[in-house]
Amino acid sequence: MVGPMHAYPGPASPLARVAAMRIAMTAALVLLLGAGPAAAPLPVQLVETIPVETRLGDPSLPQAAKVWVEMIEGARRSIDLEHFYLSHWPGEPTGPVLDALGRAAKRGVQVRLILDVRFQATYPEPADSIGKLPGVALRWIDMKKISGGGVQHAKIMLVDDAQVFVGSQNFDWRALEHIHEMGVRVRDPRIAGLFRRVFEYDWAASAPGAAPPAPGSMGTLERAVFATLPLPLVQGPGDTVRVWPSFSPRDHIPDPALWDRDQIVRLLDGARSEVVVQLLTYGLGRGSERDSTLDQALRRAAARGVRVRLLVSDWEADSPRIADLQRLTTVANVEVRLSSVPEWSGGYIPFARVEHCKYMVADSSWLWLGTSNWEPSYFLASRNLAVTVHHAPLARRARGIFETSWNAPSATAFNAGVTLAKRVHGETPPPGATFYGE
Repeated sequence: MVGPMHAYPGPASPLARVAAMRIAMTAALVLLLGAGPAAAPLPVQLVETIPVETRLGDPSLPQAAKVWVEMIEGARRSIDLEHFYLSHWPGEPTGPVLDALGRAAKRGVQVRLILDVRFQATYPEPADSIGKLPGVALRWIDMKKISGGGVQHAKIMLVDDAQVFVGSQNFDWRALEHIHEMGVRVRDPRIAGLFRRVFEYDWAASAPGAAPPAPGSMGTLERAVFATLPLPLVQGPGDTVRVWPSFSPRDHIPDPALWDRDQIVRLLDGARSEVVVQLLTYGLGRGSERDSTLDQALRRAAARGVRVRLLVSDWEADSPRIADLQRLTTVANVEVRLSSVPEWSGGYIPFARVEHCKYMVADSSWLWLGTSNWEPSYFLASRNLAVTVHHAPLARRARGIFETSWNAPSATAFNAGVTLAKRVHGETPPPGATFYGE
């Protein structure tokens, strides 16, 4: 099935440029004339986590820790969360989030939480504690039984079936203070409803004793639903953002036409002048799961003269997968840098101080923002989610964040001839370092 997003112009088409100019003129008029009465909340809003003691990101964007609490405090009927894991440290930003969830349950809001079963032994206490609260239901999902491999890697919050948050932020105190993250909040029941289908599917699949759902059993979307996509949402006078969601793995999503990997390929194939991508990891996979689809799409874009820049974390610089990235650097019009976040002055924090964002901007008018790193398993076997928006102002905000990280002193050029040292980020600190809290 061909998704309705094909009816819209690709990146940098003449129509898209005219629309972008109109949006920019409208935004300028708003700034000139003043906002007037209190403006209604934006239907699409970028949300960030900026690591403390860094100059990364866009300080004018709302921070995830506050947005999560605001969404929870505003809930009246239901809060559904699906995350990789839950990790909390006393006195850290997850505290107010957990407290807000407890208050929501007390006032009668139904709270449901899905976590990946592989972390049940790693972080048992926070999840078990909140799962025992009246009004809160907790389930552990095993994606290996459902898809044959992979993990529950999505990070999502649904509130009252009216709004949704999707982003790179895990339900982890570090992701709200010590990791660079990007997310998006969408206030629209139609978009929230599509994500709700996935949550309900996973909720049923994670019930005790439930049989794994058959591939394709989520079915396909009704024609009436497809007719609304990409969904136009009015940001302001003369300012419309077009939104559509995408999902993975392909056999367990609302419709094959909304597969995340295909959506990324469409954007790459439509790019005309520039593509910027920021990720934690990049690779083509190993053995039978090896898949060069995204790599080939990047190469096609570069061959057309598109300037392609990738900013990838240095966390796994010593991993065998880095060879795939090194080979990509040999392609004309492709540049790669490795990003690094300096350690915190307050002590060493395991699995933190990293750029964990997952987003792409094409031609400064299209933005893909999701939960997947660009490796085959994230699209073929793991539960992941994304939002694509066609909106020049939002795309340019994300591109500005990319430029800040790209030009940061801690970002280094990367090519096939570079020899990389191992980046310490696990439970054992670097020599001479002291753990935070000790």
